[in-house]
Amino acid sequence: METIGLIAAMTQESNALLRLIKGWKRISFGQFRGVRFQTKNFDCVLIITGWGRKRAGDATRVLLAEASPQGLISFGIAGAVNPVLQIGDVVVSSKSYLLENGAPGRSQSLSSLTEAALNAIGNVLHAKKANLFKGTAITTHGAQVMLQQTEDLPYPVLEMETAGIVQAAAESGVPLVSIRSISDNPQAPIPIDLEAAMDENDNLRIDRLILMTLHNPKIIFQSGQMMKNTRIAAEHAALAVTAVLGEHSPIVDK
Repeated sequence: METIGLIAAMTQESNALLRLIKGWKRISFGQFRGVRFQTKNFDCVLIITGWGRKRAGDATRVLLAEASPQGLISFGIAGAVNPVLQIGDVVVSSKSYLLENGAPGRSQSLSSLTEAALNAIGNVLHAKKANLFKGTAITTHGAQVMLQQTEDLPYPVLEMETAGIVQAAAESGVPLVSIRSISDNPQAPIPIDLEAAMDENDNLRIDRLILMTLHNPKIIFQSGQMMKNTRIAAEHAALAVTAVLGEHSPIVDK
């Protein structure tokens, strides 16, 4: 049976998937937590990386070394640059960029999904009144603003891990698919400056969060909506992954 490696940064993202799966068991990959389960088509190994490009790359290398998957699916939540993308919409990206000085740097290609797999995602999202887009993954250090936007990037989404994952996948020659669901957009932005709230190792600093809240008490009220949007996005990303796993050979190697 073919092995698929699944990669999520946060437990909220991985738990959303596990709620849809039966018979999973927890495993460990050194310092990283993981889960193993089987579908009718695949032996699936999930690793939870934590925030940030470096952690994601390190975890992916461990997953590749210990589980030898034939394909990788990175999934979770992301922020939308384009106001067309609504909360809960899903973006399957064809390219990955690292945000450098407010602008996308060199691109790296991602693998795509078969039309059958894309249609399967579209069907599960339709029931949730959400839509599927083919877009672009832009990895940031928490920055939520692109100082420079290029018109030739379809539906860019901001996240913190893909550039590290794609580098590790390329080193091993394993195809990688990126599936992200929208948790924030220009109409419903994250109420804090993530980059300012984190240290250089992508650790969230509670003391910085407290200072931000003291200076802007509205953050407390805005956080409730943010948590709701994050939950919706995590659920839709998980639904998209299960739809892909229900298809035979869903990954098209680039």
